[in-house]
Amino acid sequence: METFWKAIAVIILTVILGVTLGKTEKDISVVLSVAACSIIMIIAMQYLEEVIAFLWQLSSKESEQIPSIKIILKITGVALVTELTTLVSSDAGNSSLGKAVDILGNAAILNLALPLFETFLTILQELMGLI
Repeated sequence: METFWKAIAVIILTVILGVTLGKTEKDISVVLSVAACSIIMIIAMQYLEEVIAFLWQLSSKESEQIPSIKIILKITGVALVTELTTLVSSDAGNSSLGKAVDILGNAAILNLALPLFETFLTILQELMGLI
């Protein structure tokens, strides 16, 4: 948990510096924000490392017909990266680019989720055939 509190301190320091620099040096403030976000994402990945390892182990035991855990992990990764990129774009004053990233992320998630939809429809068809 010590790393968590250090990360929080980095965030607070970055916010203070960003507000201070944002009035005069917007470019430096944006670069500072991107650097801090990158550091925080690296720290977050360290926390998630064991969880991801467990889920990958679980997915290796999963049936080939239902690849849901791998897909959900990929979707979660895309969603997190999309959200962070959108926020950084908006902070940099380019909200239209942030919205474009949102659209791209949603399209990627829909594409990744297609096998889940197909599996769901197959199960639904089998249930409907039994009724």
